[in-house]
Amino acid sequence: MEKQTATPFLNQGRDLISSNGCTHCHTIKRGDGTYILPDDDPPSLKHIADKTTREWIYAWIKDPQAYAGTATMPNYHLRDDDARDISAFVMAQSTPLQPPISPLQTDTKAAADPAAGTSLYGQSFCASCHAMQNAAGSLVGGNVGPELTGIGTKAKPEWLQDWVANPNHYDPQTMMPHYRFDAQQVATLVGFLQSKTEPDFIANVHLEPATPAQIEHGKRLVTENGCASCHEINGVKKPENFAPELTRIGSKPLSQLLFVEGVEHTLPGYVAGKVRNPRAFGPSLKMPQFNLTPQQVDAITTALLAQTDRAQTQPPAMRIASVQQTRYEPAGHAGQLMGDLRCLTCHTIDGHGGDMAPDLTWEGTAVQREWLTQFLKNPETLRPALIRRMPKFNLTDQEINTLADYMMTVYQTPQFERDSLPTSEFTPAAVEQGRQLFYSKFACQSCHIADYAKDKGYIGPALAGTGKRFNAAWVYHWLQDPQSLRPGTIEPNQHMTDDEARSLTAFLMSLNATGSKEATKK
Repeated sequence: MEKQTATPFLNQGRDLISSNGCTHCHTIKRGDGTYILPDDDPPSLKHIADKTTREWIYAWIKDPQAYAGTATMPNYHLRDDDARDISAFVMAQSTPLQPPISPLQTDTKAAADPAAGTSLYGQSFCASCHAMQNAAGSLVGGNVGPELTGIGTKAKPEWLQDWVANPNHYDPQTMMPHYRFDAQQVATLVGFLQSKTEPDFIANVHLEPATPAQIEHGKRLVTENGCASCHEINGVKKPENFAPELTRIGSKPLSQLLFVEGVEHTLPGYVAGKVRNPRAFGPSLKMPQFNLTPQQVDAITTALLAQTDRAQTQPPAMRIASVQQTRYEPAGHAGQLMGDLRCLTCHTIDGHGGDMAPDLTWEGTAVQREWLTQFLKNPETLRPALIRRMPKFNLTDQEINTLADYMMTVYQTPQFERDSLPTSEFTPAAVEQGRQLFYSKFACQSCHIADYAKDKGYIGPALAGTGKRFNAAWVYHWLQDPQSLRPGTIEPNQHMTDDEARSLTAFLMSLNATGSKEATKK
């Protein structure tokens, strides 16, 4: 959804609507004619029996947050018998994955040292996307993928082996990259993940074999509760118009609302009450209970109240158009590699992708090929303050060259020529002048590191290796107007003169330290 300037609470509410998947069921049309789309990623259930057990499914649908506090799946407050029958149907509809998941490899053992799994998990930067509780009970990691605190209780060992080896096999649409781990690494990481268990979660679940009547009842409950709005389920079609459209909820007349005891007789009170506790408005209602804080309820209420008649009928000149994702996909063999590595999960290219990592639209203009190939072979730390890092994907030299050739050729800006500012033009005097500008007038060291021995700037990327990483023309044009090359960057426009930009470029291009090595020495 579009981000409105100076409206953080409204923006938060809209983000929550997307991240909690509200628009899997509700239709919400923006004022510019586009629709709000969910950005959660509910898994397909078509092969779920390959992944987990009926006991885990029963416990999960009874209370998702009991397994993972970060779970966005809502609580339907199911009776024991209903949860029993839904779990029976979910397992019954599951079909074996083709080609089938291989049996667990017993000839390759996980390393006896538990630290090996912890180390591989850390080296692969799994925590950039996944959260996991540490020894102190604190949740550490990202929220792109599911929480892994109890993954050893949830997932079957053979499924974990298949997933770690190549996640594309089980889910071709997954955002998880294919790491190309060897057999020993797969065994080590699977052993580590298997050790992350929550045995109490299913300890008291005891299910008898399902009867045909229970399976049929479970299917009916799945259909009635709209489970296929979010999940792919064999034999159940995605429902249409399952929940009311909310495009104009902010203009809903009070006379059309049914208030219950304890809910303020105002539109904001009604919306907040419905979001906070939907079943209070009637036990037969299908809307489930979401795990929201009071502040999150207020934010979602604010976003919904903004969906008014006026918002839908404003003249185009008065609207702020939302920024829509494009459908860009890289082409050819390089495109297949980038798809396999799920580059667009983290990076944006030509208006499509994630925002976890830098935009790569003009990467071929920005960087030097030799640096790019070395980075793809062994990614180094570029932003010292960030926990998230690009993982090592174990690419072959041929794959690296394929990616580098494609990026250097295709991802170029039309604004200027990549090699239009040779470093041979920079004099020692210009380098020294640039150094003075860096440390005095513009105080760049406040955010960046040019010298690991004395600089403390951890907000922006380290610049100690600029001369090896970037092209001079890119640095020069970036200094003159960062926003023109990467809209939305936090790098300020210092409104430099041409001479200042050239001198500062000369200084930055003189920095040839390898960041990771220098940081290690520090």
